[in-house]
Amino acid sequence: MRLIIPVVAAMAMCACGVSPEVRVDESKGIPPVKGTTEVQLGTLNCGMPITSGDVTVQTKVVAGGCELSFDRDVQVLKAEDYTNIPDLKAATALVQRIELTVKRLAFTDGATNMSLDLATRVTSAQLSVNGQLVAEKESLTSLPKTVTLSGAALEQMKSKIDARQPASVKTRVVLVLPAMPPPPQRLIIDYDSQPAIILGAKAPTFF
Repeated sequence: MRLIIPVVAAMAMCACGVSPEVRVDESKGIPPVKGTTEVQLGTLNCGMPITSGDVTVQTKVVAGGCELSFDRDVQVLKAEDYTNIPDLKAATALVQRIELTVKRLAFTDGATNMSLDLATRVTSAQLSVNGQLVAEKESLTSLPKTVTLSGAALEQMKSKIDARQPASVKTRVVLVLPAMPPPPQRLIIDYDSQPAIILGAKAPTFF
């Protein structure tokens, strides 16, 4: 009888969908989603693309000034991470959710090394990850903030991790600079966010 009780308890937990969660974050080797792009604006010809290293910054005229936007792929997990990170080894560990702590989204005048005044030098700003908005101008003064990826933004990573495949995210920065005061000659854009992967064990089937 004593041997049956733990088994019955375990079955009851599984029947209720209760499973322990494991948090895999920077303390266990998950790298940040970060990047720095320096854009030579010079005499900005809004509407023409600007090449900055391996990044192409698209520009277009919009209400409120000139919009600058660019995408970048950032690797979160390599194939070997599923062996090197102990919590990712278990074949039954499935992604329950992915949290992203946005630590920084900053815009700097490269000539003076001074941050752009958000009130006068930046009309709007957005950072998206896999198509989900995670930070905007209004939230930049209250970072860090943590958001939970959902919908397609979550599924793009979840499917890769559940299949134990390399996983990346696509970041997109969209920034609008007013015509006056004039944009800086050199603009430095950098962002830093830390993902956390929350895993839950798949309940065994007894029937």
